[in-house]
Amino acid sequence: MNRFECDNAYEKDLKEFSEQLLEKAGVYSPAAEREIMCLADSGNLIACKLYADLIYYKKVPRKEPFREAFSLYLKSAGLCIDETGAVSCDGPSYPLAFWIVGYYLVNYKKESLLQSCETIDGIEAMSDPDRLSTALELSAACIHYVDAPGALNLIGRILAEASREETVFKALMPVIRESLNVSCDSPEKCSALSEEYFEKAAEKGYIYAANNLAAKEADRILSLSKEEEQNGLLTVHLEKYIKNLKLSADRFEPYAANRLGLFYMNGEIRNGDDKKVFREYVDFSLAKEYFLKATKYPDANSAWAYFNLIKYFHKDYDRNIELLNEHMDYIRMLNPKIYDLAIEL
Repeated sequence: MNRFECDNAYEKDLKEFSEQLLEKAGVYSPAAEREIMCLADSGNLIACKLYADLIYYKKVPRKEPFREAFSLYLKSAGLCIDETGAVSCDGPSYPLAFWIVGYYLVNYKKESLLQSCETIDGIEAMSDPDRLSTALELSAACIHYVDAPGALNLIGRILAEASREETVFKALMPVIRESLNVSCDSPEKCSALSEEYFEKAAEKGYIYAANNLAAKEADRILSLSKEEEQNGLLTVHLEKYIKNLKLSADRFEPYAANRLGLFYMNGEIRNGDDKKVFREYVDFSLAKEYFLKATKYPDANSAWAYFNLIKYFHKDYDRNIELLNEHMDYIRMLNPKIYDLAIEL
């Protein structure tokens, strides 16, 4: 039985949140953000989670944003992590916040924005297996109440890590069995189960799960033998690779859109120095379409898309210096390192 549970108390907060915010102020306006802060201060669990989001993504500046956001996520989840790393239930909870706390435990000082975050004492005191097992329990609890694709993806990531590390697998095996109610007695089964969770999350439109699946397909494509290629496996994995990148790219995720643009531009799938080329998939119009799509909701990966537009479609800029300057400015703003490369084009 999962130790993280919640009653339906959060539904009252959800109703209050909808009445006070969505029906009166909208979502993205300054008035809406201030209302989120006020509701969070009053103890509304849903507002606590969204206020934490504002701080985490630096929409509201704070000196120690990740530490302060984590405190609010814990409050929303009704959890407490003491100085020894012990996790306990501390009050009413909003189940969607469960997996966000789990996300912190998995990524702290390792990946995402949390890679270089400030020290958070409670997490610091936990061992890696404790962090992963607790994150797995929290994600499983989340999907028991709310079928959140982010929680499904996080379970997939945890299982993938367990399948790669024997010591982690042994530590997590009882938690996997109890939290997910499945028999998972080998790293190979753990890897297969990981992919199942990525697929469930991707089916719900979760872009990072689709990216994870595309990466797996790329690895498989690069490792196929000539005999396997001739037996039709190559086409199967190529179609899955494109399908998953397209799912993510069509939701304006810049990394996937730029990666798909490059695939249509030169037919390449690569991992480090290893690559295979499929010229039959080259389509310049599709390449341009996806490079442009990678700039619609920009992040650092969008700088590569602007770089590729300038590199491969330079005729568009030959008589339009204003467009060239505009795109160079975007590159410099989004990723200064790529700007230095773009200058040399």
